Amino acid sequence: MGESFLKRLEKEILVMSGAMGTMLHQVGANLGGCISQWIVEHPDAYRQLVQDYYQVGCNIVAGATSSLNRISLNKFGLAEKVEELNQEVIRIIKDIQPEGGFVAGNIGPTGKILKPLGEVSPEELLDVYSEQARVLAESRAEIINILTMYDLEEAVIALRAAKTQTSLPVIVSLAFDPAAQGYRTMMGISPEMAAERLEAEGADVIGANCGSLSLGQMTEVLQLLKAHCGKPLIAKPNAGSPQVVNGREKYTVGPEQFAEHVGQWIEKGARIVSGCCGSTPLHLKKMVEKLKEISFLTSDY
Repeated sequence: MGESFLKRLEKEILVMSGAMGTMLHQVGANLGGCISQWIVEHPDAYRQLVQDYYQVGCNIVAGATSSLNRISLNKFGLAEKVEELNQEVIRIIKDIQPEGGFVAGNIGPTGKILKPLGEVSPEELLDVYSEQARVLAESRAEIINILTMYDLEEAVIALRAAKTQTSLPVIVSLAFDPAAQGYRTMMGISPEMAAERLEAEGADVIGANCGSLSLGQMTEVLQLLKAHCGKPLIAKPNAGSPQVVNGREKYTVGPEQFAEHVGQWIEKGARIVSGCCGSTPLHLKKMVEKLKEISFLTSDY
């Protein structure tokens, strides 16, 4: 299945599911709590969201497993539930996975800073990520999706864990923000640095997600990534910035506006397009429609 995913990337643009956290928040999940524990307790709501993403045409659904590592779960007193929670979140997706669809297991940052600036060692981090990667593979995820990384060293450690513990293809994306000196992650990593290092370390797909990039700025970041690596790219920006409207958080970019940027992302090297915080199944539906339009316009007929 892993080879099938990479082979398909060579000949088509794939669409990955959009936001999970902000969508589940709308139906009762607490963004400050353990969303995956909420999913286990409310499987029907999660199952419906997964179904919605597949039905609008997403080729890949990425499971809500980003924070299901031992360090992150320890904040909620759930460190012993790494295996149980990862398995259950992936199982729900696998139960409704359509023919030709893929399931990705998300791996996100631990929230800890590496020594000597912080308190976690590279060896400890490797062990933590190895455990989660192994469980995701055993749960029958077909792709490992490392995302929303700020520290390139942490991203590399997660990548090494995925590559040594599984035979699955690995996507790695960092969260970039506009900065005075160009685009940087919170830890000062540029797209150029990320692209070169991640390609050297064996990432199969490289890209950007989340952060505070506008849709146009995502295009610029993709151009920088493409100039410094030969790997396929992923574009997964937020649907604008959140604003409070009538007491509720609302993201500013609607589905039509979001989809208008898909062609630019593909032109700059994106082979996977998606949406992060604030995106909905409707955003992804419009992206799928835009891809069909682009395909028609570029065909020989």
